[in-house]
Amino acid sequence: MGGGKTVFRALAFAPAAALNPECISCTPPQHDPDTVFFTGGWKVVLHPSQCGLGNVLLATRRHVPRMADLTPTEWQDFQTVIAALEPALERTFGAALINMAYQRNWAYREAEPDPPFKEGQPNPHVHWHLTPRYAQPAHCGGMVFDDPTFGEPFEWREVAVPAEVRRAIIGRLRAEIGVVLE
Repeated sequence: MGGGKTVFRALAFAPAAALNPECISCTPPQHDPDTVFFTGGWKVVLHPSQCGLGNVLLATRRHVPRMADLTPTEWQDFQTVIAALEPALERTFGAALINMAYQRNWAYREAEPDPPFKEGQPNPHVHWHLTPRYAQPAHCGGMVFDDPTFGEPFEWREVAVPAEVRRAIIGRLRAEIGVVLE
């Protein structure tokens, strides 16, 4: 990292999505329209379900099947991203806390594994779910987001939001973190 301040980057204009069908986590950030920002080793993507306002995925930019396979540089980059992202998620929408989950389970499902099987075998990819938790309803883009299990283990549910609200969430997170648009 060179001792200097890390620059978190994003594209000012994202081209049409071109998601990697073999492993969506491996999709380069410039081809993933929900990329909040990226570094040399990681990308932060707005989660498809906003069951926790600001819910994001943190994924390695190369295919890495488990945390033990990260390089020392990727570990350092991970720490830098978390140090910026966790407090930014709390400040942006007033989250009381952030839940973090490292799960590889879906790569091993028989039906609809995520990522899909590769050569008939599970294809896990290192990624983290960062889910803001709210003691009170949170607001963004004219929508109200509630957290019915606050204070208890988080329960996933599908909460779809329109594209303009997704862009508003990403924009607010980028502004809070100080993302440099390229």
